[in-house]
Amino acid sequence: MRVFKYRGGNDYILKRDLRSLLKSQIFLAPIDTLNDPFEANVKIHEESFEFGRFLKLLPRFEYNQSIKDAELSFINLVADFIKNSKSFGVYSLSQSHDDELLWTYYADSHRGFCVEYDLDKLKEYKIPTEPSIQVEYQDEIPELTSLDIIHLKKNEEILQKKLLGTKSKRWEHENEIRIITGQTGLYDYDYRSLKSIYFGYRSDEKFRRLTMRVLKGRGISYYLMKPKDGTYKLEKHRLDDVFLNAPTYLTKLAPVGDGIPYIDDTLRPYEVLVRKAIEIVRREPYCEKVIDVYISGSKGTEKNPVFYVAYDGKDGMTRNFYISKDEIELAS
Repeated sequence: MRVFKYRGGNDYILKRDLRSLLKSQIFLAPIDTLNDPFEANVKIHEESFEFGRFLKLLPRFEYNQSIKDAELSFINLVADFIKNSKSFGVYSLSQSHDDELLWTYYADSHRGFCVEYDLDKLKEYKIPTEPSIQVEYQDEIPELTSLDIIHLKKNEEILQKKLLGTKSKRWEHENEIRIITGQTGLYDYDYRSLKSIYFGYRSDEKFRRLTMRVLKGRGISYYLMKPKDGTYKLEKHRLDDVFLNAPTYLTKLAPVGDGIPYIDDTLRPYEVLVRKAIEIVRREPYCEKVIDVYISGSKGTEKNPVFYVAYDGKDGMTRNFYISKDEIELAS
C-alpha cells in the first residue's frame, strides 16, 4: 500500500525533515503530542465490569465488598492502561497526496512537500511486527467494555481501533493510516521504501533542487503539485531529477563467509542457483556479510524452490533473505 506524509514549515523544520530523509528515519511521536486533543479518548462502560451483577444469578452467591473492590480495581487498571497508551509512538500517514486541506495544514500552505512510502517496506526493516491501523471516523467517542479486555488476544485489533484508531468525523478527509509502536522515538527504515516526493505549488525551486541533491542516487520520482484548470483540485506534474545520473546510493559488494556455500547432497542440484542467490544478496544495501545459505523447508514448491541467504546487517542483526528460483532467474 502506498501512503503519504505531508511535511513543511519554517526553514528549520524543512531542514530537519531533509535530515530525516537523508538518514532514512521516521519519528514516532507520543500520541498525546498530536494536534487532536481527543486522541486515545475512550469511555469505559463501567457496568460491563460489574461481574457481581451476573454472578448474583448463581445459587448461594453473596455479592460482598471484596467483589466490589475487585471490580473497582479492574476498572482502575483499565483506566491506567488507557492513560499509558497516550505515550505509545504514532506515525500518522494519509492515503492521499492531493488533498488541498492537508497541503494547507501540514505542508505550510503548499510551501512544503509530501513523501510517498511503500507501507509494507517502510515497516519491514525495524518494526515489521508493529501494527498499522486504518483510522475510523465516527460521531461518538468509542466505548471500552469488559469483553474488549477479557478477550484481549482475540479482540486486540478491536481494542487498537477503539483506543488508537478512532477519531471524529471532522477529520475524515485525512484518510489516515497509523503505525503504532510501544515506544516513541526515531526508527530506521529501508531507503527503498521512499518512492516519491511531491513538492507543494508554492515550494521554492532552490529547496526542490536541494532535496534532489540530498536524495540523489535513490531512484526517487519527483512531482510538482499544481491547481487543475477549472477546478479546486490539485494534480501532479512530473519533474526531472537534476541528479539522475548520480551513482546509485549504497552501492557495494559484501564479503562471503569462509566455506559459504557448503554444497551438500541436498543443494548440489541447485548449486548454480545458490551461487546466483549469494551474488544477489551481496549487493543488498544493508548486507555486511553473507554467512549462510540453504533451501527453505517451509517455502516454495518443487518446481519453484525458495532459498534463504542469511547475512549480517549494518545494524548488527542477522537476517534471512528469501528468494525463489523464478526470482533468481529473473534477476540474472
